[in-house]
Amino acid sequence: MRKLTRLQKILSILICISLIFSFIMLSLRQNSLSNLGYSAWTYIKYGLIDYPLKSLGNGISDLANLWHVYEDNEYLKEELAQQRSYKTLYEEERNKNEDLEKLLEMKNSLPDALTISCSVLQRSASSWRQTVTISAGKAQGVKENMIVMTSEGAIGLVETVQSATSIVRLLTSENLVNDIAIKISLEDGSSVEGVLQSYDAQKKAYCVSLFDNDATVAAGQSVATSGSGGNYPSGLFIGTVVDVSQSDDAIISTVYVSPVSNMKSFEYVMVIGNEE
Repeated sequence: MRKLTRLQKILSILICISLIFSFIMLSLRQNSLSNLGYSAWTYIKYGLIDYPLKSLGNGISDLANLWHVYEDNEYLKEELAQQRSYKTLYEEERNKNEDLEKLLEMKNSLPDALTISCSVLQRSASSWRQTVTISAGKAQGVKENMIVMTSEGAIGLVETVQSATSIVRLLTSENLVNDIAIKISLEDGSSVEGVLQSYDAQKKAYCVSLFDNDATVAAGQSVATSGSGGNYPSGLFIGTVVDVSQSDDAIISTVYVSPVSNMKSFEYVMVIGNEE
């Protein structure tokens, strides 16, 4: 075999190098085109399929979360409404218990008097300041002109008695038939007597006339029953002096007394009279 010349060797080496380089470049080009095609498909798939599905899934998830939040809010609203209702019922029951406890204390403080506990059956809007019907009558020992008390003090006199119910004429009535004998405790420890004759709707106070017009009466002094000539004992609280009207010669003409605080609303009362 003929040996290659030096030039032929050099050319052979260069051709081999060129072939190797070309093979490498071709391989790189094919890989680049393949990666480019893969990237384009990936973007198309993500934009047309993956992203819309992901967005739809996120939207459904957000809507479900909002619905759960709405349901939670509605549940909390119902719970809050029930708590308010329970609070109102609790306060009503507490007030009732307090009234009953005070009436029991009042009964215990009057061992020598006839006391009949009962509730209010009817108090119509048309005669709110005039009369109430109570759940006690002749069968329980109620008689006409007995005084009727709430947990705070006197609110009326028994006017009509039936077998198991009675009608009470309130002290705020415009047609108070019988005067109530009263006494006012003075600052010096003494007291002055008089009569509760009527109710002044404008002043929202009882009108009391005193037997001693020279007495020193001031606002804030307590007014109670005197027990003179009535069917009930003395010392039953009626109200508090709020104003005193005097004539030109400084003689007391009228004493104004505010009713007890729960005159506008009460459910339980006690009928009190003297034991025979």
